[in-house]
Amino acid sequence: LGLAYISTAAYQHGHDVQIFDPNTTANPYEELESRIISFSPDIIGISLRNIDNQYRIAPCYYYKHFQYLLGKIRETTPNTKIIVGGAGFSMFANKIMERNPSIDFGIYLEGEESLPELLDNLDKPESVRGIYIRTEGKVLFTGFRPLPDFKKLSIPKRDILNITPYLNHMESIGIQTRRGCPLKCTYCNYPQLNGNVLRIRAVKDVCDEIEYLVRQYHIKQFMFADGVFNAPLRHSEEICEEIIKRGLKVKWSAWMELKHIPKHFLLLAIKAGCTSITFSPDAVSQSALNALQKELNEKDVKDSLKLFTGNKDFGDLNVTYSIFVNPPGETFTGILKTILFYLKAKLFLRGRGGPFLNWIRLEPETKAFQYALKKGIIKKHIDLLPDDESDLKNMFYSNPSLRLFDFLIIGMLKFLPMIKKLFSNGRSGYQ
Repeated sequence: LGLAYISTAAYQHGHDVQIFDPNTTANPYEELESRIISFSPDIIGISLRNIDNQYRIAPCYYYKHFQYLLGKIRETTPNTKIIVGGAGFSMFANKIMERNPSIDFGIYLEGEESLPELLDNLDKPESVRGIYIRTEGKVLFTGFRPLPDFKKLSIPKRDILNITPYLNHMESIGIQTRRGCPLKCTYCNYPQLNGNVLRIRAVKDVCDEIEYLVRQYHIKQFMFADGVFNAPLRHSEEICEEIIKRGLKVKWSAWMELKHIPKHFLLLAIKAGCTSITFSPDAVSQSALNALQKELNEKDVKDSLKLFTGNKDFGDLNVTYSIFVNPPGETFTGILKTILFYLKAKLFLRGRGGPFLNWIRLEPETKAFQYALKKGIIKKHIDLLPDDESDLKNMFYSNPSLRLFDFLIIGMLKFLPMIKKLFSNGRSGYQ
């Protein structure tokens, strides 16, 4: 989605653009080389959305793949300018520029305005705000620029790339209804990356994009790629009402906030095509909810589970909860409540969602990171962008007084799939 927005902006400024997604091919590096040779671009842009998968049990370091990709591009076309952007890049922009001298320019934060401006001013990049450049062998940031007016951005062009590989996966086609986040969750850097004020698209523009994808590409499913879809609630209701009014038969999923889920809205969302919701209460106990600065209480979390397990009106709606293990403010009692909630949700939502557990991946400029430093949970000079993938395990928050329980939950998460597989195999004979 990010590449589609950026490519559309460049295209509208008169540039010839192609998109290559290495995730959609079996031989990404071979195909990349072939595409570079055939297209012979003046500029190659790379989007680094995530640094890693943020999963403590089975970490995957995307940054290392990114560095390998850089090397392959330089091998293929030594003199082509390389521009890097994306949320992952923006989190560590200066470090990434300094550690990867093959990058010529970096786009900081949202690039729909700064990238076209840079492309028009490659001979004087220092005049463009919001980018990283190299001058006299040093990395220089040209200064902050306001975030784009999201309402004025064009619907992203999808014909720049082959959309076919994305059609069978709900999470592969995204639509944004808003950018920015006013919430104050202590572990999250979305407010730094997208601003702490909501920038909301008009309902008509959102539904025009959905209709365009349904009519033009016959998509059957998509996801709302918002941090939180249902706040403000009335805007989300109007989108659902408009989808129904236009007769758009399409399934969709969204991340939602637990505070804004009245029954009438859930029924409206289901009627509009919603088949899957993910909530991020992040904790179950009140002490942890408070420490994470969630605008929730323990009762909100428990009542939501009762709502979805005791109401036939919601049919087969898939409901998922994101819960952190051992976050700031957690207690022994809180750990037990978390385990109990996990098991209850697994039981009552079996076959249609349930909770997933993870640990907080510490990120720069977040309160959780500062708290971890203050409490000595991590070393003072820790590098959150490590050179060695094995160091990723040190990037997660864990309450030191309760670390023993980490092993219990890690064991539970590792063995439950094995037990499930064993029983599944047992139906048709052991293997």
